[in-house]
Amino acid sequence: MKFSKLLTVYAAATAFMMATDAMAVGDVAKGKKLAKKCKACHTLKKGGKNRLGPNLFGVLGKPAGAVKGYKYSKALKASGITWDEATFTDFVAKPKKVVKGTKMSFRGIKKAPQRADLLAYFKTLKSTAAAASSSIGNVANGKKVAAKHCIVCHTFEKGGRVVYGPNLFDMYGKPAGAIKGYAYSDALAKSGLVWNDKNLIGFLADPEQFLKGTKARFPGIKTAKQKADILAYMKTLK
Repeated sequence: MKFSKLLTVYAAATAFMMATDAMAVGDVAKGKKLAKKCKACHTLKKGGKNRLGPNLFGVLGKPAGAVKGYKYSKALKASGITWDEATFTDFVAKPKKVVKGTKMSFRGIKKAPQRADLLAYFKTLKSTAAAASSSIGNVANGKKVAAKHCIVCHTFEKGGRVVYGPNLFDMYGKPAGAIKGYAYSDALAKSGLVWNDKNLIGFLADPEQFLKGTKARFPGIKTAKQKADILAYMKTLK
């Protein structure tokens, strides 16, 4: 085999192995053991105290710097980060590379499978109500529900125009009021919400009840199945 062909095969194999690592499904039990490293600076139980670092219960899906009573670094507070799966995984690999100026002195977890394990465990650190709100929906059915209930006021494609409400492409995991070009209500702009599973489910159920002062006049989606379906669809819009 010629060297050029050998190099091509090697590159392809390397890319495949890297992709496999990135898509690895974590082991919760292994992640719990690995989280003992985190307990040197953090508590992980609901209502736990802030220590050298903040309490980390329910941190996934929330904006960085959101734990009350903890004095964050200016760098982290100004980062605009939301702790989604990708950001969390990158941060635990090398905190100071992701947020320059962070107070986090942890050197990082170098092995991708271990990062996947830790992520899997952190996904379990949420309240029963939050867990119930994240039931698995059907994307195809969610697209139909969105076409029936949402398309009157919103667009969903990348670069879509603002109608009565903002374009909703890639809004999952973002802070409320973040879509450029739309005049949000003061209530929503100042809400501090992040569009995670819990908040989207609550808003879809009854917008005006969930957020007093919102401009949304949608009566809400009543069935849990339809809410789960539309949530699953929204997660694909990126």
